[in-house]
Amino acid sequence: MFGIAQEDKKLSAEDQEKMQKGMAMLFDSKIAMDIDAKVFPTNEGNTYFNEAQTAGIIGMLVPQTYEKLKAKMGEDVKKPGVTIIDKGETTLGGEKVLFQKAKREKDGQEVFVYVYCKKNDAESCLMITSFFEKEKENEMKPHIEKAVASAKLVK
Repeated sequence: MFGIAQEDKKLSAEDQEKMQKGMAMLFDSKIAMDIDAKVFPTNEGNTYFNEAQTAGIIGMLVPQTYEKLKAKMGEDVKKPGVTIIDKGETTLGGEKVLFQKAKREKDGQEVFVYVYCKKNDAESCLMITSFFEKEKENEMKPHIEKAVASAKLVK
């Protein structure tokens, strides 16, 4: 019988503090975005949905630099059931923004998922993820870009 020895890896106090700070960023941050309440009437924290919950916008603060996210989003990572259609860097509201457009199938329906990242400060970025039915792209994209351009951390 073979045994596998496991090292007992404990985080240093500094790493534990960084992890706790990162988790607080993800879950406790308030992000202000210009959201059309007629299109996305349901609001739960930094998450907005249409009535049917077939479209949504989710904002979060991530503890990564813009440069790290740019490198990560530039990688060619394959996820089962997800097809990356486009990715890169653009300008929205006068700021550089990373973006990724993906397609996936949910309940027999093609859904687009857009992910945008913009710099918050030297150590963090705002990540705005949206999803909607493929045929609603022309209708939803302006609302999403408006939310991304206006997104800012409320302190």
